[in-house]
Amino acid sequence: MLAVVAAVACSGAVAQVKIAVADLAYKDTVRESFYYEAGYQKSRDSGSASYQDGAWSGSGRAAFASSQESGYVKASGEMTRIEYGELRRFTADIKGELIKGRAVRVVQGKPYSGPPSEALFNVRERIRKGDFAGADYVLFGVVNSVEWRNDVQPVQGTRNSMLLYSLELGTEFSLINTRTMEVRAAFSAVGEGNDNKIWSAGAVLTPNKARVMQAVSRSLAEDAVRQLDEQFGAAGGRATAGDGDPGVASAAARGADRRQAVAPAVKVFD
Repeated sequence: MLAVVAAVACSGAVAQVKIAVADLAYKDTVRESFYYEAGYQKSRDSGSASYQDGAWSGSGRAAFASSQESGYVKASGEMTRIEYGELRRFTADIKGELIKGRAVRVVQGKPYSGPPSEALFNVRERIRKGDFAGADYVLFGVVNSVEWRNDVQPVQGTRNSMLLYSLELGTEFSLINTRTMEVRAAFSAVGEGNDNKIWSAGAVLTPNKARVMQAVSRSLAEDAVRQLDEQFGAAGGRATAGDGDPGVASAAARGADRRQAVAPAVKVFD
């Protein structure tokens, strides 16, 4: 069946693309050491006796049994388990960058609500279940590295030191068409943040983790939206005819005079 999905009027009005930004998914291998030590002891006693007395004689019998059991168990090692989840603190700035460009509309998706498993990464199934209802595209990100650093460097010419506290968050993003399931953009992005302090002997310094996280979120958003724009022009957001989905204009198109009339364009899909 043919369906008309987008049309641009001669007046210059544009059909904005709707994008849902999913929370960052992660899969982590957690190793934990364990130690177990226990001892036990069990004992059991039992006995029986019988006696018979006749007119001219008597007889008797007695039995006694005792058993004892003891044991000791000691074990240690390392246990490995897999954790699945979503980071819900690093996508607000990505949404903000997209909104700030006024070229696309941001649709709020549903967070993953199933059991922690590989199903978290099954974007196709989550789209079919309606987790991103109303969106033309889903920007899905997966965390591939998290590096905290807490370094100390001497300050030349002094007895002081510089405390370098930083976080680097590496992610992989895919922009997925919710109708065709086609991947329309794919890239890696990095967010970085740090808090540096001068330390002298006897001082107690606490790094400002909230500021570091904020810096990471903002730099990640800038890197992600920049690459999204380079690959797909998502920051431009003007609907255009072309390759089978409601694409968006390139960065060059955004520089054009928006007062200029745009010829009618109709997208038709099978």
